[in-house]
Amino acid sequence: MPARKRRSPEPEQRAQSRELVPWGGEKVNVDRFWAESWVDLLNRQRWLSRKLKLETAPWLVNQEAGIIQFERKDGAMVTAPVQIVGAWNPRTEMFRWGWDHPMVQTRLRADAERTRWFGDKHDLEELTTRALKMSEQEAWQMAALAMKVNAAHGVYRGPTDGPVIFMTMGEPKVRK
Repeated sequence: MPARKRRSPEPEQRAQSRELVPWGGEKVNVDRFWAESWVDLLNRQRWLSRKLKLETAPWLVNQEAGIIQFERKDGAMVTAPVQIVGAWNPRTEMFRWGWDHPMVQTRLRADAERTRWFGDKHDLEELTTRALKMSEQEAWQMAALAMKVNAAHGVYRGPTDGPVIFMTMGEPKVRK
């Protein structure tokens, strides 16, 4: 887990939430929430990998429609609602949140915005700072938290010629 930076010490004790997904605006035990988001990510990614077989499928995001699509080798088309959480540049090791990225259309920033709201409510600088230097593992952790805050079905790490795009996905549909 990345070292979390708090803007200021919080005087009150945080109450633990019994229901953490989707995040409903309540105060939560942040350390527990981070840990659960990572476990949820690993479980959901395993499930998506086994069920959807997207590892080598070409992908395309239609920002106008808010959809990601994959064309599998067996000819099946997998589509899902998508949100762009952020982009991580392997050359500079900088992660930039989708809520501040000029290439992300406003309609695809909702999950990133809600994650920023979570960060603001819990005084977590790494969720409210537009760009941060971090490892790819830490970028995955940011995406995991965004997935949990927004109750997404999973995360897709979209490789490009430049930055790696981290996206949350809604419920996938398969057409043969």
